[in-house]
Amino acid sequence: MTENDLKILAVFFNATIIIIMLVSGIWVGVDARKNGRSRAESIIWGFFAGWFLIIGPIFYYFFKSRFYK
Repeated sequence: MTENDLKILAVFFNATIIIIMLVSGIWVGVDARKNGRSRAESIIWGFFAGWFLIIGPIFYYFFKSRFYK
């Protein structure tokens, strides 16, 4: 592989990770809003889940029942 090929591959993987982060944040934010949370709280959940790519959505999914009593 040439240096140009490696750069293209790196850009592809970086874009993929960013897209997954955005989708994760949007999914959690919308779900929090559907469960009756305020707009500000759902935005915060979305940022949390988007920033912490793996941990955020898992944390939200397993612990949302404790937060939404």
